[in-house]
Amino acid sequence: MSVGLSGNLADFGIADVFQLIGQQRKTGTLELKNATGRAQLVFDRGLVVSAGPATGRSSDLDPLADRLIRCGQMTRERADEAVAACRASAQTLARTIVDRGWLDEVAVREARDLVTRDAIFDVLRWQSGTFDFRAHPVSHGRDLAELLGAEQILMDGLRMLDEWQSFAALVPSEETVFVRVAGFERFAESHARGGEAELAHAARVFALIDGRLSARRVIDLSRLGTFDGMRFLSELRQAGAIRPMTPEGVRHVRRHAARLSAGRGALALRRSVAALVPLVALAAVAWWTAVASTSPVPASDLRIQRSTLASLREDYAARAVRHALEAYRLGRGRWPERLEELESAGLLPPGALATLSGRAYYSTDREQGPFFLAPER
Repeated sequence: MSVGLSGNLADFGIADVFQLIGQQRKTGTLELKNATGRAQLVFDRGLVVSAGPATGRSSDLDPLADRLIRCGQMTRERADEAVAACRASAQTLARTIVDRGWLDEVAVREARDLVTRDAIFDVLRWQSGTFDFRAHPVSHGRDLAELLGAEQILMDGLRMLDEWQSFAALVPSEETVFVRVAGFERFAESHARGGEAELAHAARVFALIDGRLSARRVIDLSRLGTFDGMRFLSELRQAGAIRPMTPEGVRHVRRHAARLSAGRGALALRRSVAALVPLVALAAVAWWTAVASTSPVPASDLRIQRSTLASLREDYAARAVRHALEAYRLGRGRWPERLEELESAGLLPPGALATLSGRAYYSTDREQGPFFLAPER
């Protein structure tokens, strides 16, 4: 018969619960609930095996899968596939992901530890709710030497809570968007004694600041956890390396980025179409040849006339340069002053501005901009 311990966090705080489990070296599962959600912590002889948001419904996304998606390590489609495969077998989700070669064991373990740290830090901030501990054997396959005791985690968590209060003024919310206003050197000079690892983590956060990503998104992609991510954001702002943007500024940057993305997509489409033009031309010539071959004509007339093929090549070359002109205007916001700029910009291969007979293409100025013309015959 399992032994249970239940109560209200207003009467018996989460710190007391952790201390009791640690001192008595309990093994089992602790479930916590409040108005915003639920959490589940698994203990083995007073050591924390894992922690994360509780998933009571089959439609809920597994906490590990959710973290891998948020950290940019796995797509939603692949995560759903992994979860489905896990439910259809006796394997854990972590084992399924590693066995299929989608991620290695180190990456999965780091993501799982992030879930645990964030979940513990989250519940330590709860002021109200209920708890329910059920003692039962647990199976996890992890080395006990790598697990932290409940009391040690509690001490670290309380220290982090004290520091957390200072972050609020510098990072108002997880939705705050920052922009860089100085080089990383400014931060590095003021934190020279922090050690190489600290500077590397801060540099990782700084590199993600682009005027579009929210603080939450930056923290997830940096893979440092909520506390450390918020700490580095606040320290970067305090050093004057970043500053928060206004909502209007964020909308402007995101609109501009969307336009650039659309422009790049249009350019890629134009290049794809340009690449298909010679294939279509050759198909047309082949069709014409096949049709012509059905008529009883002399064998000497079955060959492709050079003038027809040359004309097709010239038409294709003209289209290619027109596409390059439009790509140049989209990418730089202006028309090129000289056609040779298209080659130097890498939009045309060398020699593309000359025909097979060496006659150059030319352009003329019109109201809507330069207009590209094929050589005179």
